[in-house]
Amino acid sequence: MAQKIFNCFISLAFCLFLPFHSLSAQNPQNSAQDPMPKAEKRTEEKKEDVPQYPLYNGVSVGLDLWGIGNKVIGGDNLSVEVMADVNLKNRFFPTLELGYAASNADGDLGIHYQAKAPYFRIGIDYNALYKKKHANMLLVGLRYAVTSFKYDIDTVSLNDPIYGGGVGNPNLEDEIWGGSLPYDHRGMKGSMQWIEICLGLRARVWQDLYMGWAVRMKYKLSASAGTYGDPWYVPGFGKYGSNTIGVTYTITYKLPF
Repeated sequence: MAQKIFNCFISLAFCLFLPFHSLSAQNPQNSAQDPMPKAEKRTEEKKEDVPQYPLYNGVSVGLDLWGIGNKVIGGDNLSVEVMADVNLKNRFFPTLELGYAASNADGDLGIHYQAKAPYFRIGIDYNALYKKKHANMLLVGLRYAVTSFKYDIDTVSLNDPIYGGGVGNPNLEDEIWGGSLPYDHRGMKGSMQWIEICLGLRARVWQDLYMGWAVRMKYKLSASAGTYGDPWYVPGFGKYGSNTIGVTYTITYKLPF
């Protein structure tokens, strides 16, 4: 009888202990394995969120409308500029810009300035929004620019209605001998090298057509001018000086190859 009671006690204890043993054997395994797939899953989701671009991602060409619009609304300066860039991983954009500019202006002292010449820029842009899925870009860039040009400086010619002959310009007088200075110097040669720091936006308008604007801080590196006066306007740079600010508004098309 005692043996039967002992055997029943052992069987009951085994039945009670078996479920707890199964839970204790399963829980450590789940706790050790469950977090790992979740972490890997989160990493894979993050990778999927960032678009993957090939090294070569196309070529774009563009036209600056700002310089043309300035002349249309009555400005003294005209510039026509085209650009081309290569998209590398939607992040880096090596850029080439070619332009032609002309100026025909009268100064405050009755002096007439005229200059026209091509100019050249080369540099690179960095797209700060390269991780975004949308096609819009925030571009930060650097340019090296150079131009060589000819310019004219002369005074406005007026005829004396009574005695005839030219009327002197009272703003230009010889400080030693007195009288008005004749001032007519044409074909003087000048040149300039400068760098530009650019910040701009480029937004997708329709399919492969983009539009955008950029602000450019321009810093003179070196310059040369004629003997009889500095140029008033430098093609591609703007008004002659140590530095200036420029703006471009560009329409850009991404070529289908």
